[in-house]
Amino acid sequence: MRPNDQNEIIELNVGGFTYTTSRTTILSYPDSMLSRMISGQIPTATDTNQRIFIDRDGPIFRHILNFLRDKRLNIPENFNEYAQLRQEADFYQIEPIVTYLDCLFPNKFNCKNSMSASTTSLATIANTENASSKGMYFTIISKLHQGTMETLIGCIRIMSAINSLDANSKKFLTTLLNPPSNSTNPVQNKSLENFVCEFKFMHEEKIICCKPCGLSGSATDPGLLNLTQSIFRLAKRFGITTGYWEDMFYLGLECAAPNREQFCSILAEKSNAKLLSSCVCDRRTSYDDTNNCSLVERWFITEFSTNSN
Repeated sequence: MRPNDQNEIIELNVGGFTYTTSRTTILSYPDSMLSRMISGQIPTATDTNQRIFIDRDGPIFRHILNFLRDKRLNIPENFNEYAQLRQEADFYQIEPIVTYLDCLFPNKFNCKNSMSASTTSLATIANTENASSKGMYFTIISKLHQGTMETLIGCIRIMSAINSLDANSKKFLTTLLNPPSNSTNPVQNKSLENFVCEFKFMHEEKIICCKPCGLSGSATDPGLLNLTQSIFRLAKRFGITTGYWEDMFYLGLECAAPNREQFCSILAEKSNAKLLSSCVCDRRTSYDDTNNCSLVERWFITEFSTNSN
């Protein structure tokens, strides 16, 4: 049994590299694999010096540990091991790092299209087993200094909170989330309350790019492709622009998209919004480079209204 003193010094041997930290730092993400290792929930080996041994990439672990300390992902200049960093963050179950890297490189990490590996990772990000029609999890990535929203990963119904959508987009969402009871469309046979998309805010063009990722907790559903195709057919009926390969569609805006502060205010009005965790991901090459410093936030909201009007 290991002591539960939060100030206890922890020594780790990760792939032959020695690290020293505190129990408080490790437990800053209590649901992570690393936290469960340290707390004794998962059996671990020890080396000859009684350090906890983890048979993983030693050099990359420093970025994981620094993130736990500072809640910032400081990527050094000329860093080229993003795939390995994502793999390690995924193993240790440090979700904000995985979320950020998946958004930073949407076509990397063997994610060939929205129905393959990226479906699983992005749907998992926005999901959890406790998601229900009265609540949902989602992730917001925004520029730290400007407050401009860059990406939102979550259930499609959250877009009904964007009051600046144009008329066609509002009608599309209303029909999508509340289809007629006599509809024979496959969309009617599935609840889209938990249909997950990756939303990219393209402020210059006043549009939101929506890339379907899957159903929360059901990324391997064999009917997923048919459901997605039905959504695109419905989008075309309402004049919604779709991508050439029909792997994304675009919601139009009548005016500028809300920034992070405005969007959170809208959520506060329509729901009981709760910020679960946040971190800063820093890819700046200089102190004055404010465009490459992002805020990643994990939210949960309950009793959310899907009325897009």
